[in-house]
Amino acid sequence: MKTRGTRKGILLSLDKDDTAEALELILQNPEHKAVLSSNVMIEVADKLDWSQVKAIADRIEDIGGKVVELRPPSIVTQAKAETVIVARTVRSGGVVQSNGSAIILGDVNAGAEIIAEDDVIVVGRLRGIAHAGATGNENAVIYAQRIESPQLRIAGALAQGDGSSIDRGPEIAHLKEGQIVLKPYT
Repeated sequence: MKTRGTRKGILLSLDKDDTAEALELILQNPEHKAVLSSNVMIEVADKLDWSQVKAIADRIEDIGGKVVELRPPSIVTQAKAETVIVARTVRSGGVVQSNGSAIILGDVNAGAEIIAEDDVIVVGRLRGIAHAGATGNENAVIYAQRIESPQLRIAGALAQGDGSSIDRGPEIAHLKEGQIVLKPYT
């Protein structure tokens, strides 16, 4: 249990090991009791059982404090982006999603969809829909041995394909001035 002063009152940060019993030990000190006898904001840093949070809030109100806010931790750890690797062909109806890059070691058939927050890399033919930079990453790219996709998306940009299957070799799609540009990969 940690406390710190803010403009609105006292911020009480609770960890998973904090209980109402631990608060009782702290309240034995008259100075600590006086601090919590004002406006208190409770910050829950870890997963806590609601009964523990409620018991602590009730005890604060018993000594004359007022719980004015319950909030998540001020420092939120973002999940680390992971690359998804699929070592097979993605068939029609299949969807692959990644909060990082998506690498397909095979073809992406028509009717399949690949969605990644970063790059989409297909070591094979891309005939399905690919969406790189799905959360707005404008630096994301789409790479494939052969792009025959009816639709490419990078961040908020959209490009419609004509369905042609001219063998141009490996290709890469990227954003240039807000438009999707497809060029040979050299």
